[in-house]
Amino acid sequence: TAARPISVGNLVDDTSSGKGLKVTVVGGSGFVGSRVCKILVDCGAEVTSVSKSGQAPKWAAGQDWTSSVDWKAADLLSCDEASLDAAMGSPDAVVSTVGVVGTDLDVLLKGNGDTNAAAFASCKRKGTSRIAYVSVSDEVKACQEKWLPEFFSGYFDGKVIAEAAALEALGGDASQVCLVKPTFIYGGDSFGLFPPRVTYEYGSGIEQLLSLGLIKVIADITPGLIKVALRPPVSVDSVASACAAAALGKEAANGKVLDGTEAINGATDQPDATGLSEAFEWTKDNTIKFYNWAKEKIEESKKD
Repeated sequence: TAARPISVGNLVDDTSSGKGLKVTVVGGSGFVGSRVCKILVDCGAEVTSVSKSGQAPKWAAGQDWTSSVDWKAADLLSCDEASLDAAMGSPDAVVSTVGVVGTDLDVLLKGNGDTNAAAFASCKRKGTSRIAYVSVSDEVKACQEKWLPEFFSGYFDGKVIAEAAALEALGGDASQVCLVKPTFIYGGDSFGLFPPRVTYEYGSGIEQLLSLGLIKVIADITPGLIKVALRPPVSVDSVASACAAAALGKEAANGKVLDGTEAINGATDQPDATGLSEAFEWTKDNTIKFYNWAKEKIEESKKD
């Protein structure tokens, strides 16, 4: 089957704003990062991906854009500065989508904090002008004390380290750092547990449902994890598009803190989620088809 097109919002007809721009995507082989790479290639940027595997993702196998990315392999926790700098290149902008989930506090701290700190230190050495980083929503972070197991502190502390490192890499200039802060990211064509993942179709339906006015009101007045659970998730396309827009220097994203689905979608004017409406329409159409089929069979049986 044909690959599902990525929804890039107002970047859809942008094929030139990246001309002459060098962008390195850290975690570029991953779920979000690979889509950032594709969007940037489509916008004309010169793209380098740095990841452990140094390979294009399986979902993009055989797609033309992958040949336009320089896929570099580097372990951010173990490689020396010279090797990392060589892999990173000399980018004008850097996007980091690196992060891990799990139950080991030390692994979470290193996988979210130390990895990004190393990448952003390279940015400082290379004189990078802009950074976009995928962090986590403040509403999720607020659940840390009373609602989540202790090991989650490694995850949140790692994100704090990464955010600080991104800012420090640019000399404290927040106007050139974009923090993309989702609650839950959905997308792809399969479900997963580690990390937790739901498909485009399912996630879009949940996003549309939880974006309804009444649900928003209820979410606003509920505490902790209940509030987070009632917030609409955001598609991987939207997160990737916001990161790409920041790397390209787009005003709606560059230097912004995009916290939550509404802000992330707004960065590139993403269309409203329609998964719920599509599910209802599918059910309606197939119910009619079944009714007509059953009616026809009943008429045939009467003739017999």
